[in-house]
Amino acid sequence: MKEVAPTYEEFYKEVKEGFRFWWKSLSEKEVDDYLHSEEEKIRRDYQTYLNEFNKGEIDRKTFMIGGASSVAYCLQMMY
Repeated sequence: MKEVAPTYEEFYKEVKEGFRFWWKSLSEKEVDDYLHSEEEKIRRDYQTYLNEFNKGEIDRKTFMIGGASSVAYCLQMMY
């Protein structure tokens, strides 16, 4: 059975959880506000990983774990 690519919403949720790991002291609103301000970057990175997935270069697990966590780490460093 062919793997199905994660949706943007699934990816965003993983990014948010990863970001919260580093910034536990922020409120839910502060996290949401920051991530919304960086949504262009999150969407761009999602598209990059989606292209890699569609070419068979990465699997769903790598997309959701490696991809989302790298975006979350980058965002926490930029915060």
